[in-house]
Amino acid sequence: MNTASRAIDLMGIEADHIILDLGCGDGYYSRLINQKTPRKLVDLDISHENLRNLKQQSLRNISDRVANGYLYVCGDALHLPFPEHSFDRVVCSLVFYLVPLQPSLDELYRVLKPGGRSYLRLPMLAWNRVIDAFCQIPDLRRFLYCTNQLLNGLFFALAGKQIYNPFLRNDHWACYIPLKRFKVAVCHTGFQMEDLKIDYPRPGIPSIEAWVRKP
Repeated sequence: MNTASRAIDLMGIEADHIILDLGCGDGYYSRLINQKTPRKLVDLDISHENLRNLKQQSLRNISDRVANGYLYVCGDALHLPFPEHSFDRVVCSLVFYLVPLQPSLDELYRVLKPGGRSYLRLPMLAWNRVIDAFCQIPDLRRFLYCTNQLLNGLFFALAGKQIYNPFLRNDHWACYIPLKRFKVAVCHTGFQMEDLKIDYPRPGIPSIEAWVRKP
């Protein structure tokens, strides 16, 4: 079983649940969620192109659609266009390191129902990411982008704040997340940490995996 499938299995998705894939991208997690046959599945992404591609894909393959169909919503993690207590489960993979962490967690908390659960995946600040930035980056633009994430992560670890970088074309808050700061932010929001793992998608390069619950 791969990491994503295991993550979805641990969510405890049931047939009457309403699910949000926050930052759905190419729909990889949505396809796994759909196998659990929830009542409703909402794909949210900031990219209109990603959403158009997902909609076209679902129209080509009707068997991939949940009972009431997908909903496709363009939006961002800091201003989710949903009322309070909208979702039973939220999946958010590789999104919260691109935006201010605490406000994003606060917004996630707002849209989850009491007792609702969320799976979060973020790239973790670690020394091996420094090595990776200097040894594995094939071009200057990506090197500078990764270096920015490292420096922002180090500042976040030391000062507890993330830095806005106006010189980046996109992802102005991009930051490798310090593990301790992540735990503090989760606790400050009011979530209960049900489980936390350190996953290694590449040798020596860690990511945070967390399953949290809204009391």
